[in-house]
Amino acid sequence: MEIFSTASFDKDFRKATKEEVKRINAIVEGLKASNFIGKPLRHAKNTYSVRIGNKRFVYNIDGSRILLIFFKSREGVYDYLG
Repeated sequence: MEIFSTASFDKDFRKATKEEVKRINAIVEGLKASNFIGKPLRHAKNTYSVRIGNKRFVYNIDGSRILLIFFKSREGVYDYLG
């Protein structure tokens, strides 16, 4: 599995707390083993959301590629996607 990230995700990740970074890294490791973690988003095909505190980690699966899209507050993510 190849894992890529958007510039927006990279920016959000740099602002994350140490605990959030640990949780994100654990999720990414889990994605390498199993493609589906979190809840599927109805309005975005092959896109999933994982809750980390009051923020959402959003990623997309396209075949053997995983794209890390966002790590933002709930409102920021869903307003942008939908």
